[in-house]
Amino acid sequence: MFKFSAIFLIFYLKTVIPADTSWCSTDTFVKEKCLCNTFTNENTNFPASMANCAGLSINKFPSFLDLPDDINVLDLSMNNIEILESSSESSSHTLKQLVLSYNIIKDISEDFFNGLPGLTWLDLSHNNLSSLYGSSDSNIFLQQKNLIYLDLSFNNFKQLPGGVFYPLAMLKSLDLSYNPLGEFLSQSKDILYRTLGTSLNLTRLSLNNLQLNDLHPDYFTSYQDLKELELQDNYFNYIPTVPYSVEFLDLSGNNISFIAARYLNYHSLKSLRLSRMPSLTSIHHYAFYNLQSLESLTITDCPNLKEFTELAFGLASKVMDIHPIKLNLARNSITTLNSTYVHMFRQMKQVDLRHNPWQCDCNILWLQEFGTELFKSREIRCASPKNLANKRVLDLTEADWTECYPHIYGKTSHKITIVVLMGAVIFLTGLIFYLIKYPKFWVSPQDLGINIGPNSPYSEAPQEDNRIG
Repeated sequence: MFKFSAIFLIFYLKTVIPADTSWCSTDTFVKEKCLCNTFTNENTNFPASMANCAGLSINKFPSFLDLPDDINVLDLSMNNIEILESSSESSSHTLKQLVLSYNIIKDISEDFFNGLPGLTWLDLSHNNLSSLYGSSDSNIFLQQKNLIYLDLSFNNFKQLPGGVFYPLAMLKSLDLSYNPLGEFLSQSKDILYRTLGTSLNLTRLSLNNLQLNDLHPDYFTSYQDLKELELQDNYFNYIPTVPYSVEFLDLSGNNISFIAARYLNYHSLKSLRLSRMPSLTSIHHYAFYNLQSLESLTITDCPNLKEFTELAFGLASKVMDIHPIKLNLARNSITTLNSTYVHMFRQMKQVDLRHNPWQCDCNILWLQEFGTELFKSREIRCASPKNLANKRVLDLTEADWTECYPHIYGKTSHKITIVVLMGAVIFLTGLIFYLIKYPKFWVSPQDLGINIGPNSPYSEAPQEDNRIG
């Protein structure tokens, strides 16, 4: 979402601008000129014009006099532009979307954007920018009061000028990812709003790979309209506090070792991603119980996650309140999955269990109920026991799981019990036979502790009658 390429893919091309300029061409085979077309904007349903100048080895920002007067979208990505110099030619230009990603821009004149007051979309990602200071007090975005989307990711910013975003009152999406800004952004809990002037209207904020490791619990408190928050590839060892308005949260690539319910108490959250975390070893009971709106859960590429508890969502049942539509547990080290999830799986549209070392025993036999729900089910294979290694779970038959079908093959435990009982019967029968056949003198009275003296009633000698006649 919000990727610059999506702008052009979603538009339906309708007519072509008659081009008589030096920069534009309507012929796709003319490689040295921009491809200029008209399209229908699906958001406004109004016609707009686009100049696609991507990948033309351009080393200087073109003159607007060489482009159609009513150009709305200009894509100059993947060129060799190094400096954005000020120009008076753009003073009344209609440009709304400007894509300058994948250039080598290292400097921007302070008044470069002043002539583009209608700009709503600006992509400066993947450049060599390290500063936005045009003067002691930066006014670089002073005229961009209509800007909605700003992407500054993949540059070399270590800090940003105070108040740089104050003029951007309409800003909805801000991407600062992949800049060494961690120390700067961690200075105070109010730095986004008070120091930089970031609009409280933000609905999407990307702070990926900024070397962040700790944020104040109130860091995002002011942003109550925030819907999407990305915090990938930082150094967090816990789940930071985020606004209750957040619907999409991505914490992939952090140092989190366990997931617990006390960190996930967000009733609006619809999508949660917790991937690429070698430190993750445990999903606590009821970890996702409070996520009543959860639709998609992604936990992938966590090599030390060996178990997905049967109580991760609470007591999974037919009447449970949590009904995710999509569950992705691919490429972990999970060996088994409890059959309590059968009710949840029946309501899901997609489940991805690929590339886990599954132990193919009776405990995962229930997975064979599902076919279309399991994403690329042919890649769900057994790791153990050895006789089933690398076999597809859904291809296993009753003959592979004989112990799971006692009504057909008998249960292994029953077979063992029968063998033990038969052995005991044979032993006892032999012992009785031996005792019957053994000579009677094999036991002496002394061995039984019996006194056989002359006065003993057990003596074999006849007893004298001492009675007086």
